[in-house]
Amino acid sequence: MAEQLQESSDKNVEIWKIKKLIKSLEAARGNGTSMISLIIPPRDQVPRIAKMLADEYGTASNIKSRVNRLSVLSAITSVQARLKLYNKGFIENKKIQLKILLC
Repeated sequence: MAEQLQESSDKNVEIWKIKKLIKSLEAARGNGTSMISLIIPPRDQVPRIAKMLADEYGTASNIKSRVNRLSVLSAITSVQARLKLYNKGFIENKKIQLKILLC
């Protein structure tokens, strides 16, 4: 009986965390190209995300506006630097949420 209560409690905590995450993402606002939100699901591969960011960096190099291009490239570089802090294998069990705000 106590085990079922614990499982129910754990499930409720997880649901609460997900709802809180959704609310925080809905409330997040950036000014143009000043914010990148990257949500990495559990058990995803870090190299795959790094490759995706490298592809985006290449695409962003073609932005005509110098100010926007530099802003986007700076934001992507910041995300890449943060991503290097995680192990090179798989993301273990927890979802990683990276928000990079540039002013």
